[in-house]
Amino acid sequence: MALTLGLLACVLVLLPGLAVLAAFNFRTRRGGARRPEMALTTISALLIAVFVSIIVHTAAFTLASITISFCAAVHTLVPALDYGPVVGNPIASFFQAIEGNPMPLADAIALSGTLLLECIAVGSFMMSDAFDLAFERQDFNGQGWVFEHVTRPAENGYTPVGHVYTSTMSGNYGIAYKGPIIDLRQGDKGEILSIALARPERFLYELGSSEEAGAARRTWIGRGKRTPEEPTNRVRHHQKDYTGGVVALDARVINNVVVHSIANSLLEAIDATVPDSLDEVGA
Repeated sequence: MALTLGLLACVLVLLPGLAVLAAFNFRTRRGGARRPEMALTTISALLIAVFVSIIVHTAAFTLASITISFCAAVHTLVPALDYGPVVGNPIASFFQAIEGNPMPLADAIALSGTLLLECIAVGSFMMSDAFDLAFERQDFNGQGWVFEHVTRPAENGYTPVGHVYTSTMSGNYGIAYKGPIIDLRQGDKGEILSIALARPERFLYELGSSEEAGAARRTWIGRGKRTPEEPTNRVRHHQKDYTGGVVALDARVINNVVVHSIANSLLEAIDATVPDSLDEVGA
């Protein structure tokens, strides 16, 4: 019985920290990160739970003391205002009960309400935009470059656009796709497992060195000459078309990925200038 009560007391003491861990795991699981949960068995999670619980209980103790003192002072000045029986500080009563002192029913009810408010407060903070702003630069999910170039831009008004160069090659030529990234899966070591693009462009790319200045070069779209300003080694983009829908590419066919972000406001401005139908184009 004593062991059960001791375990219950420990859980209640760490309840705000456990609420923080639960909210954090929910956020990361919803984000589909490769390290989705922080298990309670890890040392870091236990330290976070203890640290958060100490801070929250200290704040609750201070706020409860101020509230109780304020109500008592008001009742002293205006005896007509009766707030009911005097209730002790619920946090202080809780730790006294752990030491073996009995807790009155009013204090137990006040303690239940205080713990509930603590969990609601920390949970609301974890799920709010304030948490995102306070820890915006922290890669909690261990996503690496994906966090810096895909996740953060997508959460701050930008659309990550991916250029995916596949390993489907014919000589120096290959097939590539360009479009907004809507899904990106990572493995345990951060490697890309798959990437999905929405309504991407499909185009040919060419690898290799250009010939000497002024020499003609045959490509799939005709002949061209390298200008003096053109670099000797580069990737050339050739004819393209639109595939539509969603294109998902597995890691086995991905040769390289380049990501750049475009502001959503710019995309909306461009979309407003595009005709809604082919009839408008013909008109």
